[in-house]
Amino acid sequence: MTDSRVKPSDEKVGGQLGGDQQGGDGGRSVAITFTHPDVIFDIHPELLDTWAEGPFLAIKTIGFFLRVALQVRLDDGSRVDFGTWLEVDDEDFRTAWQTWNVPEYADLVVHGYVANSIAPWGQLPHVLVEAVVRDVDDIPVLASCPDLRVAEIIDGVWPADQVLAPYGDVLRGEPGEAQSPSRRRNAAKRGKRKSVSGAEPEAI
Repeated sequence: MTDSRVKPSDEKVGGQLGGDQQGGDGGRSVAITFTHPDVIFDIHPELLDTWAEGPFLAIKTIGFFLRVALQVRLDDGSRVDFGTWLEVDDEDFRTAWQTWNVPEYADLVVHGYVANSIAPWGQLPHVLVEAVVRDVDDIPVLASCPDLRVAEIIDGVWPADQVLAPYGDVLRGEPGEAQSPSRRRNAAKRGKRKSVSGAEPEAI
């Protein structure tokens, strides 16, 4: 474990996100990654005390966060994987940490609050969302929510133009390209350490 200070970018959009596109048997796949929970941008850098390793982030006096994927199906047959953060309680955070690289990871279930405002939907309701493991090589995926608005995002099919329009610059490689979804998740599963910085997009 290492302690690190987060120095967030002044730009919430662009500095927070990375994206890429790749082909696949199921159609085009797009990955858009939020590097930090939104709350980081509301804290003065000198007051920010964090610990981070791979898909795990703890912010002193704020809470515990785990990287998850919000998978959104599009009406052109493609899918967007939003690499977002879930604010979880200390017990779920500890369980995820303890099982991340062992067979029990396959049965991991966590509950928490989506910690990023995700366009085009904006800030999601402050309701618990369940994340489960669908593939042991991937980070957990948001699977269900009692709130109808969130459930519709998870289970519905959305217009591609509407969902991708806010991320045009990111998907064109401005300011940087993220890794492909599979590389991002495998790196996370290995517990690969990442420096925490808001200056550049990152994929975990």
